[in-house]
Amino acid sequence: TSSGFVSFYSTNIPLISDSQTFKNYYSYKKYFDLFENNVSSASISLQAANSLTNKNIKLSERVKIPSSKLRGFESGSIGPKDGDDFIGGNYGYVINFSSTLPQILEDSQNVDFLLFFDAANVWGVDYQSSLEINNKIRSSTGIALDWFSPLGPMNFSLALPITKADTDKTETFTFNLGTTF
Repeated sequence: TSSGFVSFYSTNIPLISDSQTFKNYYSYKKYFDLFENNVSSASISLQAANSLTNKNIKLSERVKIPSSKLRGFESGSIGPKDGDDFIGGNYGYVINFSSTLPQILEDSQNVDFLLFFDAANVWGVDYQSSLEINNKIRSSTGIALDWFSPLGPMNFSLALPITKADTDKTETFTFNLGTTF
């Protein structure tokens, strides 16, 4: 996609379920060009998970940020911690910006080289414990290569965290096979 936008909203309402977690998710992504043959995008994603019965929500239903949305950090390794475990939070957001550089590998139809900036945060916990709450914006920048190979889509990214908490787990290089970009 080189222009336009995608707006997506989903909600999880537990009508007949053992779970009592009400979840909301919204994302908006805008595609545009900064210069000739360039494809850029800016996006924001917002998430919330709350209990309908004022009980603690399950660990598996908490908000976590995947490494595909916050490059430079291990998947689910930011936000509130209980001991050594990242437990996720009740709220989270992600902001992404990426821009292709068509001058690099310009004759290739299957490869995109791009620059990116990601920022995110996870916060809020519905129970009290000896928690490490690091309510800090995490951000990273870097370069990535998206390749539609004969084996399927591949993505390589080299990221440099800009802001982070002391407890976050970083990941400089990431490789994904068979995922969409």
